[in-house]
Amino acid sequence: MKIRCLQTNPGADAGENLRQLENMLASLIPQQGIANIAVLPEVFAVMGGDELRLKSANHLGDGIFKNLSRWAKEYKHFIVGGTHAEIADGKNKVYNTATVFSSEGSLLDVYRKIHLFNLKDANGNPLYCESDVFEQGKETSTFNISSANEKWHCMNIVCYDLRFPEIVRREISRSGAIDVLFVTAAFTHQTGKDHWEVLLRARAIENQCWVVACNQTGFHTEGRKRNWGHSMVIDPWGQIVAQLSEEVGVLEATINKEAVLSARGKLPALQDRIFNLAPTL
Repeated sequence: MKIRCLQTNPGADAGENLRQLENMLASLIPQQGIANIAVLPEVFAVMGGDELRLKSANHLGDGIFKNLSRWAKEYKHFIVGGTHAEIADGKNKVYNTATVFSSEGSLLDVYRKIHLFNLKDANGNPLYCESDVFEQGKETSTFNISSANEKWHCMNIVCYDLRFPEIVRREISRSGAIDVLFVTAAFTHQTGKDHWEVLLRARAIENQCWVVACNQTGFHTEGRKRNWGHSMVIDPWGQIVAQLSEEVGVLEATINKEAVLSARGKLPALQDRIFNLAPTL
């Protein structure tokens, strides 16, 4: 599969953010004979306060989600569509929803972020609480992509989910081994410089899968928040095969199923799990 991570620095102007994204997508040349995947970061369409998030929310099939479907079909890429605010009917909150669209524009997967990031200072006072505006998701999910006559079993997680390895292991126990774990994020500079790479490589090693991580980068909201960037692709042995720094840009990598089979053949850790010791969510 051909992977393209679109590392962006979105602001409060959704129209401008979408124009920049579409320009990046339009520049991608699909590789023949294999699946082409474009991955977007978390909350790619608009960055701003809670009021702006609520105002920008759409139902599935409308607004930004409709754009993703159109882009996937027009630019001949599967789109792992970062996240966008989805209207939660009957609630005064929104879901932080990750969607996946096929290269024909059909919806393949919907995942609503489960672990919400609530940041406190040294005295326990809240600094930023996603739970003030986002409704917690309830279920994990997976989707399949066919590429060169091979089926890839894939999973989406979002940003803070990365710190909870049981979210992936629970899904593996339910639906089978994961071949590609997609991580869409707006991981902060403060935590990213110490934790981002370590956590991503750990998820690749323990689950013996490819990890494709697309992060936001740069300053936001008049400089009050800074994201770490460093989108990367990691093989099932935990080695980084491609990464960006903190620039806006497109990260490209080609991933293969042989690396998954090789890692699991050398070290059959997934087969050696003791299920009655595994945590439950």
